[in-house]
Amino acid sequence: MLTRYLLSHGLSLLGNTVATIALPWLVLLRTGDAAAVGLVAAASALPMLVSAVGGGVLIDRVGRRRLSIGADLASAGCVAALPIVDALSGLTVAWFVVLGVAGALFDVPGMTAREALAPDVASAAGVGMERLAGLRESIGGGVVMLGPAVAGGLIMLVDPTTVLWLTAACSALAALTTLTLPRSIGARPVAPAAAGGLRADVARGFGVLSGDRVLGAITLVSAASVVVLAPLQNLVLPVYLVDKGSPGGFGLVVSLLAVGGIGGAGLYAAIGSRWSRRSVFLAAQVTSTVGIAGLALLPPVPVMLGSAVLAGIGAGPLPALFLVLVTERIPEEVRGRVLGLQNAVSMTAVPLGTLSAGLLVEWIGLRQTGALLAVGWAAVALAVAALPALRHLDAEPKGRGVTAADTGAATPAVTEQ
Repeated sequence: MLTRYLLSHGLSLLGNTVATIALPWLVLLRTGDAAAVGLVAAASALPMLVSAVGGGVLIDRVGRRRLSIGADLASAGCVAALPIVDALSGLTVAWFVVLGVAGALFDVPGMTAREALAPDVASAAGVGMERLAGLRESIGGGVVMLGPAVAGGLIMLVDPTTVLWLTAACSALAALTTLTLPRSIGARPVAPAAAGGLRADVARGFGVLSGDRVLGAITLVSAASVVVLAPLQNLVLPVYLVDKGSPGGFGLVVSLLAVGGIGGAGLYAAIGSRWSRRSVFLAAQVTSTVGIAGLALLPPVPVMLGSAVLAGIGAGPLPALFLVLVTERIPEEVRGRVLGLQNAVSMTAVPLGTLSAGLLVEWIGLRQTGALLAVGWAAVALAVAALPALRHLDAEPKGRGVTAADTGAATPAVTEQ
């Protein structure tokens, strides 16, 4: 059961990762317009944010297992539609935008549904959440590292439309794998839709998120980490290494970050339950701070490579630890919408962080911007140590945050998911 869940997660993530490489290449190949690549990406951004929030509500209404299966099948259909349209009438920018937006609407809810399903799988499989979350992040790190290489190799060998058929097959196989999980998995109390519709459901999720100090603190720490790491990886490092005449060095840095992340997450899966959660949190933040500073201060490339491994090892356990902490504190009936809200916050942090860093590079310079990012990550680490809400992570949650009753929801009923 655990293997099937992890396989489904890996297949779905692999399909999305390969598609992010193959789709821009296909847009450029069919339109010959570099601006069209940016247009398609920008058009998908807002739907992804909306679907993160709305999809979380839908997860709680129709069930975690069911939504995960449906989202993967819909994503497979959207990707498969691209080569079909290309063969029938030829792809235009409008088609790319329409199908890109449609795919974005399903990808994020599917990802959130698999997150929400994790505690159910752990319970049914008889494994600790620390182990499941660590294994999940290790697999995710491996896929993110290997996916672009696989996509690049396939594009060199076959037409991008053929690559998209393969990515659609990955999503479809992920759905079929999830379908093999027992139907009892996820059969948990789910609150029926209450008066007020979508707005009221989102408000209940926000009430849980803001009503639990640990959940709120973790969400802020996660978003702040993304604000630092996204521009460092997407802007500062590539610009610096290309200027240094070492574009291959950037690929190596990213690969070593991923390798370190896989190692850190794997270590957490193996021994994370033996340590207190606060100890893991602090050790990960200190280790990642040293590594991130070694990257952001833009030292010579050999130092940067060692720093990348260290940063990955430190940052690797953090997503797994966050998943463990948030899922045990979120009431069953609102798990999907709270995770959806958290994902929406993180997704918003990526462009905001990158945009801010881009402006800083123009105003004060690249090296100074890198130094500010290092200071920002150190500030996050200090916040982890200082915030009262994060001092007692091993304590039993009091009342599991804000319950459905606290937010005015009806008494939950057990439904099949």
